[in-house]
Amino acid sequence: MDKEKKTGLEFYNLLFEDEGFTMEMGRVTLAAGRLEAELMQFLKRKGIKRNVTSKTLGQLIYIGKDKGVIDNDVLKTLELVLKQRNYLTHNIYSLFNELIDEPDIVKGDLLLDDVTVYTDRAFVLRNNLNDIADMLTG
Repeated sequence: MDKEKKTGLEFYNLLFEDEGFTMEMGRVTLAAGRLEAELMQFLKRKGIKRNVTSKTLGQLIYIGKDKGVIDNDVLKTLELVLKQRNYLTHNIYSLFNELIDEPDIVKGDLLLDDVTVYTDRAFVLRNNLNDIADMLTG
């Protein structure tokens, strides 16, 4: 296995080329879409009349929070997975390109083995998204 340390975009390219990571990211995308759909149905069951079908996950969470129909513990969990999903799907390139800073995420001196860490994060996120969707299913 390659023991040469990678930084920034070199490591991003390893992630991009890794079949396990990209497969797990596909599953994250599908799970996030499922959560959005279940949250839409949940809001409709709670009597929210406004059109929610074109809203993003963040907007749906805000609507539920604003209307007071989401339990506080569930709301905290939704906000956490939203942040995690956004970083993995929207910000990972910017993170490794040093356009944004996230002090809790290691971005330098990474090895090929570290791809597994990011794959595991995607795996856990996918499971969390599905678990929350299951909770919202009526």
